Amino acid sequence: MTVKNTDVLVIGAGGAGIFAAVNASKSGADVIIVSKGPSGYGDTRISLGAMCKSPDGLLDSNKKFAGDMMAGGGFLNNARLVNILVDEATAAAISLENCGHIFKRNPSGKLENPFGKFGGHRYNRTIISPAFGVSMGQAMRSGLARSGVSVLEETICAELIVAEGGVAGAVVLCMKTGEVAAILAKSVIMASGGAGALYYPHSDCMPCVTGDSYSLSLGAGAELVDMEQVQFLPFSITHPKSMEGVICGEHAMARPFGKLINNKGKVVLKNFHNMTRAEVSKIMIEEIKNGGATEHGGLLFDVSTNMKIPVLRTIYRNKMNEAAAHFLENIRKAYGKDAAEFREPWDVLPTAHYFMGGIITDECCRSRVAGLYACGQAQGGVMGGNRLGSTSLTEIFVFGKRAGMTAAKEANSRGLCSKEAAAVAVERLNNLFGRKGKIPPIKLKKRIQKLMWAHAGPLRDEQGLTAAYDLLAEIKKDAVDLGTASFRRYNTQVVDAIELSHMIPAAEAIIISALGRKESRGAHVRSDFPDTKKTITPGNVVVRNMGGKLTAVLKESTS
Repeated sequence: MTVKNTDVLVIGAGGAGIFAAVNASKSGADVIIVSKGPSGYGDTRISLGAMCKSPDGLLDSNKKFAGDMMAGGGFLNNARLVNILVDEATAAAISLENCGHIFKRNPSGKLENPFGKFGGHRYNRTIISPAFGVSMGQAMRSGLARSGVSVLEETICAELIVAEGGVAGAVVLCMKTGEVAAILAKSVIMASGGAGALYYPHSDCMPCVTGDSYSLSLGAGAELVDMEQVQFLPFSITHPKSMEGVICGEHAMARPFGKLINNKGKVVLKNFHNMTRAEVSKIMIEEIKNGGATEHGGLLFDVSTNMKIPVLRTIYRNKMNEAAAHFLENIRKAYGKDAAEFREPWDVLPTAHYFMGGIITDECCRSRVAGLYACGQAQGGVMGGNRLGSTSLTEIFVFGKRAGMTAAKEANSRGLCSKEAAAVAVERLNNLFGRKGKIPPIKLKKRIQKLMWAHAGPLRDEQGLTAAYDLLAEIKKDAVDLGTASFRRYNTQVVDAIELSHMIPAAEAIIISALGRKESRGAHVRSDFPDTKKTITPGNVVVRNMGGKLTAVLKESTS
């Protein structure tokens, strides 16, 4: 059995994981970071690179910013975490610039976004980068290379090691060699993102984001909060099939005269550029369910009126080309030049984008399990029921730094467990090679993705969620009969089997949380509880692993 020892182990090498690892190393800890793919290549790299800055104290204020986040989140947010994000937003952006990523500034050098405020914000707090997430990912990758952190790429985590009442490391598989290793650590930071792949192809997330954070942490005894709160961006591409689910716009792009149109030419929605993503997605899915969908399953997003008004045309085109170039390139590839130049409407459909729920932590990113920390989408409580635009990247850098510093400091008071504590988990992982069952793991993964979109997507009800729970139970039974190849190097069937073991608990956590929240709140929309004015007192849905069975309980809100 290969064994590696370290002070701090970070699982996931996107923005949150890299910031956690670098700051843990700066704090004097020996650090190992593991990543399924190349470091810096997660969802952060494919983002638009927009962050928030702390208010400048003129019209806006920290209190107003926090108030917008709480209101947008349906008052499910942990107010202490919200205040930390607001207070430390600008400092996080400056830290990222110190790694080599650059944000737009005005001639006087002040951070400034010429595009204006994004959805859900009362004021313009967003800052943007001309190079989007690619620059951000590369800057982080370069910063990681200079940090002294040991980087294990193409390495997937199968199970956390639990010993002496806490988390003591992880068992991992190096995909390129097939080697199984136990990494013994004094502190473990979960930073492997959300679970967008549960909804593929209706997701704009990386396919490797399979809910690992949630599954691994539940298995170690951590609690999850508000897993039903999945954010669906309103506008993704519906066709061709190869681009389905790819993001193609923000509803802020509608300003001031954009509109959504159904298959009969009727205007479904207008003046929606200041609405939240959840509000727009809800109206779209309701219209589609009621028969208003186009032949490709979506609605038409028409901004052409903005180009027909001479005084507005040039301003609108310039702002779009500056702040939404990434969207327009996707539109050009899918729908052609006329659509990308605003002469034709775009066929759009909501797509899974972000998970507000996650591991319950305190302000220093500690979970309820000793030695286990969380940041980024792995962490719950920051965004509540719905995330405002451009707050995600702020979150990962603010709390990635906090997680790394706390984990490093507290590692000093812990020892390493014995390698024998990992032996059973290592054996379980080795036994995934050469399984003689009849079912390829990829087939079960696809069944999960199909049932989640059909029954636990942007619009839900009791009947559909119950069906999803029953279908997932069937998949659990079938997972006993997996078949895999026995070769070691790049055995994608074994990788699929590991990801399947993470997708099942993550999907179940979403389903039972959605069943437990009998109201529409935040991004969780129940068609059988349509009146948002008759909601229950704000409460958080907490998921626990009780002897191998997941349970969901509604508790009083942490805010």
